[in-house]
Amino acid sequence: MGATSKQFCLPTHVITGLGCVSQLADVVARYGQCALLVCGRRALRSSGALERALRDLQLRRILTILHDCVQGEPTLAAVQAAVNLARQESVQIVIGIGGGSAMDVAKAVAALSTQSGGVREYHGGRALENAGLPCVTVPTTAGTGSEVTSNAVLTDPERGIKESLRGSQLFARVAIVDPELTLSLPPALTASSGADALCQAIEPFVGVGAQPITDALAAQAIQRIGRSLVRAYQTGSDLAARSDMLYGSLLAGMALSNARLGGAHGPAHALGYLYHIPHGVISGLLLPHVMEYSLEWAPEKYAQVARLLGVETDGLPSITAAKRGIETVQSILQHIGIPEHLADLGVRREDLPTLIDKSLSSSNLKNNPRPLGAEDLHTILERAL
Repeated sequence: MGATSKQFCLPTHVITGLGCVSQLADVVARYGQCALLVCGRRALRSSGALERALRDLQLRRILTILHDCVQGEPTLAAVQAAVNLARQESVQIVIGIGGGSAMDVAKAVAALSTQSGGVREYHGGRALENAGLPCVTVPTTAGTGSEVTSNAVLTDPERGIKESLRGSQLFARVAIVDPELTLSLPPALTASSGADALCQAIEPFVGVGAQPITDALAAQAIQRIGRSLVRAYQTGSDLAARSDMLYGSLLAGMALSNARLGGAHGPAHALGYLYHIPHGVISGLLLPHVMEYSLEWAPEKYAQVARLLGVETDGLPSITAAKRGIETVQSILQHIGIPEHLADLGVRREDLPTLIDKSLSSSNLKNNPRPLGAEDLHTILERAL
């Protein structure tokens, strides 16, 4: 295989459509009769979706162990507790219903339950050796694309880091993507998850890992998210906007899993860990700054982003068109209440060296169209302050 060749892999079977969550029990039954269902504590219950899922699984005589303990961003200890439960109950399949955190826990549990060691070993760099359990993901937010990605973001408070567990075992076997499940998402979560989706659509499109397949997926994601994020935020009951957002997030997830992300995601984990800021808020806030800093390294691609966002670019030089694209991104983020400055979120200038040091190991910095080092990150973060 040539040095410049690129690959695309998506082993997840994806089911889409309004009401398609009704197929959950039938899908699970293909893989076994004992399931661990991972979700959060409140949202799924209050919407009634959890009760319906448990009822359907019971009707198919699937023994379902409920693990509704996901709160905030998952820690290694939280995942280890879920892994221990899965091993103790000899579960055959893991279901993750919820936002990125719930799906990440489910994917991690499915991947790690069959390994010989504990979560900390694999988060510390040990390669996953055995095939994992089948996992079914059901997103209820439109943002992370975790339903189709091969990683799970976990936090280790002891080492003071937040990073991804990666491996092909992290791919879900089936993703059930039903826009109706996102109708109850409140505006603040619509904004933070939507800002993340926008960032995750643009970064694989302009990054050095882009290829024709991911370009097609990311372009469609940019278009859908660009036209519908503000509508979904302002009118949560707009099913067409909710569908655009969920499918846009799905397509972005497919793209990033193969083409990776970029500079806005480089320092995002460190900022999130140190300041407890929602990931989508950080990535959205940093996105325009990274785009502006990288503009001259990929003007044609950024001009295409502008066109996909609905900007009239006929007759404009690429740089001019690209700048209008950045302005459009800024406008979208302003309309959904994403802060414009890190200082508004409590980030302090004196913490920048620590943030930069914790960010330099991120492979996303190399995938950015303009490769980013310590000085580049300092410039971007200073501008974002």
